[in-house]
Amino acid sequence: MNPEDNAARWRAVVLHAEGTGKYKNPYGTAFSGAQFDNSKPHPLTVYGSKTSKYRSAAHGFAQFMPETWARIMGGNVPMTEKNQNIAFSRLAAARGVDIKTAPLTRENLAKLSPEWASLPTLAGKSYYGQPVKSYKELLSVFNNFKPRSFVERANAALNKKLPPGEGENLDWKPLKIPQIRKTEEKLNPLQILGNAVNHSLQILGNKR
Repeated sequence: MNPEDNAARWRAVVLHAEGTGKYKNPYGTAFSGAQFDNSKPHPLTVYGSKTSKYRSAAHGFAQFMPETWARIMGGNVPMTEKNQNIAFSRLAAARGVDIKTAPLTRENLAKLSPEWASLPTLAGKSYYGQPVKSYKELLSVFNNFKPRSFVERANAALNKKLPPGEGENLDWKPLKIPQIRKTEEKLNPLQILGNAVNHSLQILGNKR
């Protein structure tokens, strides 16, 4: 499997497990679903859940805590999509999982469970006693994830080059170049005879 596609599958698993995948911009989603500007550094804001007793300062698609974000990135850098993807890869690698090559197994999920409470340990429970996703559910997300096509990646790149808001929902279409076919002019009998005579005269002229 393509390394980038494998990494995208792992990100999809954590998006699903952490619940950020249901939002339009998971990279700009904080704990409890609150939205923030992910072009800026980690906000450090603590949010409370509307449905449970939990409170957290986790931000981004993988719900990075402030101290974790600063440690793995060497400072409180902007939480852009690129930086978050780098941070996720580094955190996983530090736990012994190379997201570009590693398959999704019970063992690999267990390695990551101390980093993400929603991922199951080998016992199928959360490392921190919090709500957790099952191995079968996450394996289904991993296997059914469809990497973006070349055209989709190109569209996303084009949208990013436009001013904020102007690239949203644009349906870029690849340029289709119509096939040009050479057509021969239909000739009448006299024109055909004339062409044959001219061709014969050219041959005779070349023999002189």
